[in-house]
Amino acid sequence: MDNPYEARVSEQHFLNLPGFHAGAFVRAYVEDTSGRELPVGTYGSEEGLPRNFEPRIVLQIADCSNQIYLEFEIDSPHQRMNSFHKIDTLISALTKFRDGLADESAAYKRRQKIVDAAKAEKEAERTPDRRLSVRLRGVA
Repeated sequence: MDNPYEARVSEQHFLNLPGFHAGAFVRAYVEDTSGRELPVGTYGSEEGLPRNFEPRIVLQIADCSNQIYLEFEIDSPHQRMNSFHKIDTLISALTKFRDGLADESAAYKRRQKIVDAAKAEKEAERTPDRRLSVRLRGVA
């Protein structure tokens, strides 16, 4: 039996780089209904009249232990408006999140340099003492 569903969008990607195998992924699917006929029936319409149908729409995001499924409905003007608001808000929030992540990553790297320098300085303070004590033991 042939699959009656065609994809307008079918994206599945692991979110982690190779070597980071925690199972994080994103799955985005929007059905392409352009080739489907309007069904005729009693569900949602008068007997013998065609009825409209919603496409399959899936947005699933997962990390190592959590998954979210977001619904996007398009069967009324208000629901379409809300669905576009939802995806636009997500895109905006993710863009801002990425900017904040980049800023904090840079701040972390700057702090780590200070920590590394302090450790190196502390080690340098200890190193001459050890060398001197080894030399003194060898002399005696």
